[in-house]
Amino acid sequence: FYEIVKAYCDYNFDGPFRPDHGRMIWGETGRPGYGLYDRALGAVYINGIKEAINKSK
Repeated sequence: FYEIVKAYCDYNFDGPFRPDHGRMIWGETGRPGYGLYDRALGAVYINGIKEAINKSK
């Protein structure tokens, strides 16, 4: 996944990144695969990878 995000950063992609699915965590109810909390954690994870890549340049 790191290599995928790095490729986007290498090409200066400035569009949206969004996790496509997540787990149901912390007692959340809803449609399986679309948990709000885990998708939010996924978005933060993506931002962390982007930040690490940009700081390593």
